[in-house]
Amino acid sequence: MSASTFEELVCLVGPKIKRFPSRPDIISVGEILTATLRYLASGESMMSITYGFRIGKATVSKLILQCCEVLWDTLNQKVLVVPDTFKWAQLPVDFERICQVPNCIGSIDGKHIIHQAFANSGSEHYNYKGSHSNILLAMCDAKYNFTLVDIGAAGRCSDGGVFSNSEMGKGFIHNNLNFPADKEIHENSGPIPYYALGDEAFPLLSNLMHPYPGRGKRKLPLKESIFNYRLSRGRRTIENTFGLMASKWRIFRKPIIAGHKTVNTITKAAVVLHNFVKLSENNAGVRYYSGTLDTEQSNQWEPQGALEPVHRLGTNTYTADAKAIRDKLKDYFSAEGATLFQYERLINL
Repeated sequence: MSASTFEELVCLVGPKIKRFPSRPDIISVGEILTATLRYLASGESMMSITYGFRIGKATVSKLILQCCEVLWDTLNQKVLVVPDTFKWAQLPVDFERICQVPNCIGSIDGKHIIHQAFANSGSEHYNYKGSHSNILLAMCDAKYNFTLVDIGAAGRCSDGGVFSNSEMGKGFIHNNLNFPADKEIHENSGPIPYYALGDEAFPLLSNLMHPYPGRGKRKLPLKESIFNYRLSRGRRTIENTFGLMASKWRIFRKPIIAGHKTVNTITKAAVVLHNFVKLSENNAGVRYYSGTLDTEQSNQWEPQGALEPVHRLGTNTYTADAKAIRDKLKDYFSAEGATLFQYERLINL
């Protein structure tokens, strides 16, 4: 984060985190924000922040929670997409230019935010991998900015219930996210809805596409293999976005030691800070990301500390309309929308 971006952030959140105690040794807005950013960016414990800034242990805990809450409240309307038809209509242009996927509004995935077991929580947050976690569901655009997030589902929630019970999932299922009207991707295709890209963990809906089943288990027909590859090229944007966030905010490199409310608030703050810094500094951090962003590698993201992938989030059932839309896209990718690299990639598999 550059000095100018930090000063801008101080101006935005300063009035809300400024302290007014009667003692003369008050903690300044800059110190509060610096301590919070260092905690998020370094992955150090709160005790380390206590010694580094000479602030009491209880005070550090309260200040970090308060500052993260203010960051979320101040920035979420500025850097996340409000479900609005006009704003949604601007996103598919980048997806088609960068990923060659038409009518795509974003890519979606979920991660387990690993944390130390909360006091008196029992097995409420105990997931199938043997750790305690909350779930972060997120959607991003083609430039690695988060657009929609749903934070806080317990790690033990049933696979089918995570997506269907989240506000984001309800928006997709009931089709009330205000996506633009259907649009033709080719003169022979007919109108096709705007949609997001997900993996097999998500249900197949008219506004949410996932791959044809059978990858790695059997030889798929050529058209289905091409569709899966093209979808994977678009869907890797969300994997890269999670990687960028974990690379910059290293609090996610190991289990988070904090209370339930603090873990959720830290996650919210990291999401909006990720977008804020990228938008303020022209994609800052992308060139420093240790992963491969623009090559034709597998889209399987390697777990990093406190961020682990989630598995099935929906059912295998789908409507005839969703199947018909996926088949139209499959035919388009093998005909009018075909590219030379897709065949080269499939030959090398």
